[in-house]
Amino acid sequence: PVSEAGVQRALMGRRIRMLRNKLGLSQNQFASLYGIPVANIRQYEIGRTMPPPAVQAYLKVIEAEPVRAAKALELA
Repeated sequence: PVSEAGVQRALMGRRIRMLRNKLGLSQNQFASLYGIPVANIRQYEIGRTMPPPAVQAYLKVIEAEPVRAAKALELA
């Protein structure tokens, strides 16, 4: 049986993978560009773990403004 949490993790993983592919980035490139550890990206994409709420919010920002999100990290 599949749990509700498992379904949610899988959907989030798919969403992250689709965003990354839309941007034309590998997992390593995405992780490096946006400051998220590549190991975390891998775990999120396979649905093993769910990103914490702060990372989920950050992913929404990346989705809406990928260039600005990357530039904001350069300025920090």
